[in-house]
Amino acid sequence: MKTIGVIANLGKPGTKELLPKLQEKAEAYGLRLLYDQSCFEALPGGPCHDGESLFSESEAILTLGGDGTLLSAVQRMGKNPVPLLGVNFGKLGFLTSVTQDEVDSALKALAENTALPSERTLLECSTTTSAGNERTRALNDVVLSWGTSSHIAHLHVYVDGEHLTTYTCDGLILSTPTGSTGHSLSAGGPILSPDSNSLVLSPICPHSMTVRPVVLPSSATIKIELDEDSKPLVLACDGQPQGEVKAGDSLEAKFGDVSVQLLHVPGYSYWEVLRTKLHWRGSNVE
Repeated sequence: MKTIGVIANLGKPGTKELLPKLQEKAEAYGLRLLYDQSCFEALPGGPCHDGESLFSESEAILTLGGDGTLLSAVQRMGKNPVPLLGVNFGKLGFLTSVTQDEVDSALKALAENTALPSERTLLECSTTTSAGNERTRALNDVVLSWGTSSHIAHLHVYVDGEHLTTYTCDGLILSTPTGSTGHSLSAGGPILSPDSNSLVLSPICPHSMTVRPVVLPSSATIKIELDEDSKPLVLACDGQPQGEVKAGDSLEAKFGDVSVQLLHVPGYSYWEVLRTKLHWRGSNVE
């Protein structure tokens, strides 16, 4: 790889200071950097590109920030995703596993084509409302939650056209294996290996103790309808609000044909990240 796009969250401490140094480091490895408009403040007068040209001209994208920065890059990619390598400027991330101290290693891996790829299929979501039909996609999850009212929601859920159940709850989370360590985990969902062929449907605060998260096959099409008596809910894909879904509206979600590669430096281990992030210490038996 020779041409690398750079997207930065300048709100993260350390990103502004790194950007000017990044160019020198990249040149040492024979890399050409293209900078997103998000980098303009730290590179006044520098060559900054809009989203469309950044993704079309780059062989890979380096994100500087956190998991949210990488997820926002996925939302902006369009129909032809390019590989993503995330550098974390905060706590260890699940998606951005490279630390600030490992930036040199990341650039070297990109230059020498030794970065480890992990293929992740994106979830396609289609929302049908009185205003029409909207489509979006997600790497982590699709979430229907809360809205502007504290009242309860009533959601009819169908799997491949067959009625699963009607949830009385505060909302629902439909998670990919990649997103199983996110919002779904907080709602009591299981952790899935990133290469699993599954989806997780997790209710948020269900009004029945017998209701539990459901693991569904990756081939499933999930349809969610808001009951005519349900309160409005907010739809979010990868944490980005997509608008309000009202009583009588519906959404359909399934794995699509588009996938994205997440890149990691040599020596990366998902299970090591999981143990560290979740503070799994094990038992010390004497």
